[in-house]
Amino acid sequence: MKIITFANHKGGVGKTTTVANIGYALAHHYKKKVLMIDMDPQTNLTAHFGIYERPERTMYEVLKGSATITETILRLSSNLYLAPSSLDVTNSDAELQSVTGREFLLSEALDKVYGYDVILIDTPPSLGVLTVNAFTASTDICIVVQTEFFALQGLAKLYEIIGIVQKRTNPKLVISGVIATMFDKRKGMHCEALQALETQFPKELFATHITEAIALVEAASAGKSIFEYKPSSKVAEQYDEIAKAMVNRVLA
Repeated sequence: MKIITFANHKGGVGKTTTVANIGYALAHHYKKKVLMIDMDPQTNLTAHFGIYERPERTMYEVLKGSATITETILRLSSNLYLAPSSLDVTNSDAELQSVTGREFLLSEALDKVYGYDVILIDTPPSLGVLTVNAFTASTDICIVVQTEFFALQGLAKLYEIIGIVQKRTNPKLVISGVIATMFDKRKGMHCEALQALETQFPKELFATHITEAIALVEAASAGKSIFEYKPSSKVAEQYDEIAKAMVNRVLA
């Protein structure tokens, strides 16, 4: 079973939107049984699917050891499931500092999860305990990066943490994909940033890039995927193309 963490410690790059829409496409277009895990205290992935009230059990209870992941899982639609987050997860970084083996809490919890083709993990825009837990538990990392130079410059720290995890807690972890988001071919700086990504990640960068689209924001506000909200849109086609490429490259 593949466990893919979507990561970037810079906020506002479209990471949660990417997890939500790729998760939906894998489940509904490619018939994969998908579990999405929301590890972000901001709970954006949870809210993306219209869940605004705190569920009884969330990933906070899982990390504290008072619930299993299976006990948190919500069925969103055919083949698509979610282990939700809550604002309480904000406290996890501080609360887990003194816990022995804290980097392995998610990995140990996932050892008891069966029956899914793929697990997608949404991480917070930071490189703390929660993100390190996700990296330690994963088989693959998919970096989501906005096509602008400040976003590219911030990748060095992300690389550093991935390298530490590979050395100390998860030597099998690989970067299997890079998704460029918020791309506008009319903007020269976006094109230059994309060229830099192509140079830096010649094998990992997906050929399809996600363009800027207000429909993505509207879909999230409506508690829907882009495929439910505006299936004929260009950005829906783009996310479907990336999901298909992921099936062929990562899930094959």
